[in-house]
Amino acid sequence: MTNRNILTGIAGAAALWLGFPNDLADMPPLVLLWPVALALLGLNASGKAAALRAGWLCGLCGGAAALYWLALPVHDVGGLPWPPAALCALFIAACLSCANGLFSCAALLLRDRPPLIGALALALAWYLLEHACARLLGFPWLPLAGALAAWPLLVQAADLLGAYALGGLWTLAALLCLAFSRSKGCLALGLALAAALTAYGAWRLGQHPFSADPAGPESVSVLIVEGNIDQNQKWIPAFQQASLDAYIRLTRQGLAAFRRQSAPRGENPLIVWPETALPFFFEHTPKYDDAVRELAADSGCPLLLGAPGLELAAGGRRRIFNRAFLLAPAENSARTGGRYDKTHLVPFGEYLPDWLDFDFLRALLQGVGVYEEGKSGEPLRYARLALGMLICYEGIFPWLAEDRVRHGANILADISNDAWFGDTPAARQHLYLTALRAVEQGRWLLRGTNTGISAVVDNRGRLTMRGGQFTAGTHFARAALLETASPYSRLAPWIFPAALAAFALLLPVGRKGRNGRPHMSST
Repeated sequence: MTNRNILTGIAGAAALWLGFPNDLADMPPLVLLWPVALALLGLNASGKAAALRAGWLCGLCGGAAALYWLALPVHDVGGLPWPPAALCALFIAACLSCANGLFSCAALLLRDRPPLIGALALALAWYLLEHACARLLGFPWLPLAGALAAWPLLVQAADLLGAYALGGLWTLAALLCLAFSRSKGCLALGLALAAALTAYGAWRLGQHPFSADPAGPESVSVLIVEGNIDQNQKWIPAFQQASLDAYIRLTRQGLAAFRRQSAPRGENPLIVWPETALPFFFEHTPKYDDAVRELAADSGCPLLLGAPGLELAAGGRRRIFNRAFLLAPAENSARTGGRYDKTHLVPFGEYLPDWLDFDFLRALLQGVGVYEEGKSGEPLRYARLALGMLICYEGIFPWLAEDRVRHGANILADISNDAWFGDTPAARQHLYLTALRAVEQGRWLLRGTNTGISAVVDNRGRLTMRGGQFTAGTHFARAALLETASPYSRLAPWIFPAALAAFALLLPVGRKGRNGRPHMSST
């Protein structure tokens, strides 16, 4: 590998790291240099193996820097020393970076095409790889649009084609402007595409003026409660009462403050507790359950909370779920108005693949052990509310939010617990990845967490409320209830096959230039 390629790889890795939330300085637009660097590595490679290796190494370095926090739960909870814990994080980054290597290899295979054809095919390849890896690997944590989401202006077109296809469009603009900029036509087209995406963003934001206080019957008040419970204590039985008392105390204090501030409205807000706020089997632990139902009944407020769910199957077998409960206040009590069981479980945190059943990984299954997958995406309903539920990292999967809206959700709710990862960029990365679902589906999104970052996201991906981290307390907010379907929610099933067909059609176009010389050249 030449010195020039080494510098290109370093630049691409740095762009990936700095584009996503990190510990140094967040620079979202810088992430566009990442696919450009990968393309240049492929265009300048001596062969397929060299292109694959160079792209993979670039993605590995940047991805490992962005995802170093994955080592924390393996060390802090699994009890593994730091070196092998770091190797676990490195392994996940290595798997994700395979798409980077394939992208660089695609650039090599396409370098004899006319510049515009090559750039179009590479942009389609970027989208296809992001989408395919999300489906196959089950951990789509570093999509290009996830970095841009911190600047809502740049991600508004996700309501047309989704976050992954939007990443492909921005990749196309970056490639035309930088990787193929020796062609003046490509440069002009790239600048025009970037301007169009930005102009569309400005237009959509202008259509929906920012408001942190939507009013009217199609809106709801929300009280989000953060317990800030230590992850290494919450599952110890001796701390269960203390955890419950903390949430009840914070909720009563928050309601008192809310009603002082909102007395003229006379509203009862939706109370939101985070994922597994109750570290015991709710509905099977009367001495604790009654106190929670009493809180909902006394307050007159619906209460959304996370807790393990237990069901007994034939033969006495226990089935355990990561569950969200919606309690509806009723006279002198509170009934369970609905339940949602998490449908997409986290490997190692909620279940172990059979071939990885090691003691240190089993230690990560805190609390109740292995969960089972839920089956239904039906919203949880109370009065006008139809809550499309997402638990923790379910918020990073576009098709799960799409399913919730298809079932009738007029608002999305993500309850989560990022306490595993301490004071790292994980919580900020998670927040912005989840905010993309609001833009795609045209729905407001409520995000309630244990240690932060709790937030309310409007239907254009803007944070109308953002809490802090590692402080027990409450946050007040309002959100709108929307019914209109976004274009993406209608087009989603057709986008991937259409992109795949377009890529296949472009592959044979312009394979050789005159005299067999390649048309492409890199800067």
